[in-house]
Amino acid sequence: MMVRTDSQRPQTLTGRLRTARTLVLADALVVCGVLATAHLARFGSRNDPFQMGPLDTSYVMVSILIGVIWLVILAMLNGYESWPKRLNGPSYVPPVRATVWLVALLAVASLVLQLDLSRAYLAFAMPFGLLGLLAVRFVCRWWIYAHRVRGRYIRRALVVGTPERVAELAAVFAERAARVAVDVVATTGIENARGPYLRELVERHRVDIIVLTEERDGANVRQLLWDVEGAGAVVWLSVDVPELAAPRAEYFPIDRLPIVEVAPADRSITRRRAKRVFDIVLSSVALTLLLPVIVVCVIVIRLDSPGPAFFRQSRVGRDGNAFGIVKLRTMRVNAEEEVADLQHRNEGAGPLFKIKDDPRVTRVGRFLRRTSIDELPQLWNVLKGEMSLVGPRPGLPSEVAEYDRDSHRRHIVKPGMTGLWQVSGRSDLSWEQGVRLDLFYVENWSVAGDLQILFQTVGVVLRPNGAY
Repeated sequence: MMVRTDSQRPQTLTGRLRTARTLVLADALVVCGVLATAHLARFGSRNDPFQMGPLDTSYVMVSILIGVIWLVILAMLNGYESWPKRLNGPSYVPPVRATVWLVALLAVASLVLQLDLSRAYLAFAMPFGLLGLLAVRFVCRWWIYAHRVRGRYIRRALVVGTPERVAELAAVFAERAARVAVDVVATTGIENARGPYLRELVERHRVDIIVLTEERDGANVRQLLWDVEGAGAVVWLSVDVPELAAPRAEYFPIDRLPIVEVAPADRSITRRRAKRVFDIVLSSVALTLLLPVIVVCVIVIRLDSPGPAFFRQSRVGRDGNAFGIVKLRTMRVNAEEEVADLQHRNEGAGPLFKIKDDPRVTRVGRFLRRTSIDELPQLWNVLKGEMSLVGPRPGLPSEVAEYDRDSHRRHIVKPGMTGLWQVSGRSDLSWEQGVRLDLFYVENWSVAGDLQILFQTVGVVLRPNGAY
């Protein structure tokens, strides 16, 4: 069993802050502020009378009633459900659903009770109230992330499984520390995960989460849940498919059986076509805007060193088909012929050949590589359909020859100009880390995810760590 000492333990969630109450108070202030502003904008300082069925009341009371109902619906939709223990803090979904429910409820009440609610009042209050509730959650999520970076709001985990699976999970948690915020404080084998011993571990190490990493029959899982009941720990069941993510998995019960349906990794033809349209539109716009930059680089490259301005190289794309990638030349013309003489200086991970201070790189080439400008001509490969804006790294034929079975799975999608590998460390990552990131992308890609990676790429280009 592995145990972290007290001096190594980060600050945990348990008993630190009454964050749910803070969120309720913030929501109440937002709702009250928006409804008061809507009242002043529509009625000024007047307290206009309002007929609610047989009751004679006023718009001030109506505003109070709407605010209370809004917050109650939000609470019923789990808007305040232990949000510090969630991966990213409070969810954006409950405020949207609560607002939709409130609008529907007001519509039904207006029809049944013949209420004459001011449209201008509601047109102001509903959208601005929703924006305020979403803003509160955005601030909360930012607050949690900022504190997790400093080692706060960390959940303590007891992992049940083999040493190999425990080490794999611990590595994943460490790589995504700011988002996942899980610290493995103790581990135990499957044979020991029962009865008083398990509960003792939970209480002794103040465990928030028990992670089951191995297959167990339903009776054992049920017994484990009973054993830790009341100890304050929740249970995570870790499916042994680490690249599988939520967008592909849908949970639904059939009778008493928990079923998880997993969609195919290559997705539907509609999604693939949407991705292709996405690539065509953005690559054509980017090529048009960046063409002057490419032309200037061509001129500077020709002045800096003899040889062509563009460099073409064979790479392996979707389904293992080879294509010619286009880049701005950053090395001497005979650079590929010098690889054998430089093998003793190779710093690349796995089958990659990389040297931080590569003597073959020209003066202009160092700048182009550091800023990633040398990759701009690949927009032409994207426009032709050989590459995508976002995808796995395109491998050289010599690299692909050394791929194992898992690595070959990257070829079921088009390679990309950027991807999870590139925005997560580039050449500073180990080969295994890069493969895992590429496989995660292959298994879970989406157009929305591509857009997020493109935004992250901008930050990576401005902070060119691992670019050489």
